[in-house]
Amino acid sequence: MRRAACIAAFLLVAVVAPAACGNKASVGSSAGTGDNPAPLNGVSAEQVVGAFTKAGLPALNAHDVTAEQCPSVHCAQAVGTDTVSVYKFSTTGQAQKYAGSISHAYLVEDIAVVFAPSVTADMKQEYEAVAARAAA
Repeated sequence: MRRAACIAAFLLVAVVAPAACGNKASVGSSAGTGDNPAPLNGVSAEQVVGAFTKAGLPALNAHDVTAEQCPSVHCAQAVGTDTVSVYKFSTTGQAQKYAGSISHAYLVEDIAVVFAPSVTADMKQEYEAVAARAAA
């Protein structure tokens, strides 16, 4: 009888503990499933570029390049400028994969910021700080 009680207690812990510790969606967020993941943040590629402009960072000739870029890199949105390009992905994993495949990129959640070779290290830090605030 004691062994049966121990097994029952073990099974209870094995079933209840993971459910209690599972990830819960934060208030105001929507949980995603399968091919429709939950958004990490509500910021678009265009809004990140707008944040650069608002912060006084160069982002001239901004234009939507989603149709040209996203089919090959599997992003959801893309905006190019003379100094940076901003890619928004459906998942962090997709963003990580893309950012890891190129040089001169900064990753924040599901957004990859790709710098033109002419962007200095100091300027990159400024762009990165603005992108991080925009995604927060």
